[in-house]
Amino acid sequence: MELLHKLRRGKPNWKFQKAALKETTDELLNPARGWYQIHVFEVEKEPDFSQLEWCLDRKTTLVLLMIDIGACRERDLSRECLDRIGRILTFFSDRRYDMIVRAVYDHEGNAVEREPFFFTQVMRHLNQLGEILDDFADHIFVWQGMLVGSWGEMHTSRFLSTEKLVQMADVLRYHRRRQTFLAVRKPVYWRMLHRKQDDGSPKCTDGMGLFDDGIFGSESHLGTFGVKAKELCGWEEPWAREDELAFLQELGCSAPNGGEVVCDPENAQTLTPETALDELRRMQISYLNKVYDDRVLDIWREQKYPGSGVWAGESLFSYIGAHLGYRFLVCRVGALPGGDRDSCRLELEIENTGFGGLYQEAAFWLEYGEEENAEKILLDDRLLGWKSGERRVLCCELQAPRGELFLRAERKRDGARIAFANSSDGEGRVLLGRFGA
Repeated sequence: MELLHKLRRGKPNWKFQKAALKETTDELLNPARGWYQIHVFEVEKEPDFSQLEWCLDRKTTLVLLMIDIGACRERDLSRECLDRIGRILTFFSDRRYDMIVRAVYDHEGNAVEREPFFFTQVMRHLNQLGEILDDFADHIFVWQGMLVGSWGEMHTSRFLSTEKLVQMADVLRYHRRRQTFLAVRKPVYWRMLHRKQDDGSPKCTDGMGLFDDGIFGSESHLGTFGVKAKELCGWEEPWAREDELAFLQELGCSAPNGGEVVCDPENAQTLTPETALDELRRMQISYLNKVYDDRVLDIWREQKYPGSGVWAGESLFSYIGAHLGYRFLVCRVGALPGGDRDSCRLELEIENTGFGGLYQEAAFWLEYGEEENAEKILLDDRLLGWKSGERRVLCCELQAPRGELFLRAERKRDGARIAFANSSDGEGRVLLGRFGA
């Protein structure tokens, strides 16, 4: 029957010449992933925005805004302070940065001196800052921490009991929107905040991931991990390194993980490229500090990518930067006869070769024709949750056009361009091939 159908349908009224799908080693300025730069603000001081303009890194799409509210530790944030925070976030959102925001009582390592005396004040501050989460939901990619701890890193604080963590997290959960993710400093904090999940794999229903500011700083990532094996611990205890890495690999399928790398003098020279890449991939790392710690970053600049292919001979630093978060590579394109002589069934095989997943909604479009009058066909907009290392085959049937056929990707929320890891044109489109008679 299938053969008979093909005979009745006749020979296709088109030909398709595939394009060479070359992978590039370019650093892609895609939204919600990559290197970030830190900017520190004190809530009682108005920033010099004209000076700040000169400090922006135009080669990144992410910024981490550390906002120190320690001057208000014993009183509520004034309207003036809240408006100032709003002006700071507006400055970066107007320049199309995705923001990682960490509001803190201390940015110098003195949490005990800088935190409020009463926990009720912490809760009032969190509730006040909730309006920031509401107002900038489309621009805050990750809200890190819960105000407390040195540098806001949730250590050396009196407010880290399970009961207090739950109360603080509930405020942030209430105010966050789907586009914004939350992050805590250690996997054990995540488990303390998801106590009902102690029977299996982490299920991230509240958009909470991890920020690890001690990556490679020691065997335990400076206390991020514990020392005892998972089977010897409870759900709300820190686990040994391998168990925590396995936990983060699962958690990273549904929420972004990121942070900072730190030099451990004892193993800085023995941390091989293979080990570094394996660990970053297992942690599903989406974002890293671009300037800290230079002792590690400089080693990566000197080391070479250990694999083969187009990246052979490139620096490890370049490879890591290019693979933070998601990175889509078109691996194969095929054109098959459709339902009639003028139609075509197009098949694309695409792999996410990045360390992390796609955590925000996006769409892939096919385009053909002159730029001013280009025709667009939606290929797929169900891409959310595309995991690291995952390959998908995307298909659609279309009336075979004439001329070149391109693939374009964009974030659905704001149309921000998502470039592919293939050689692309000035619009970030990948040439798939050319249709002719």
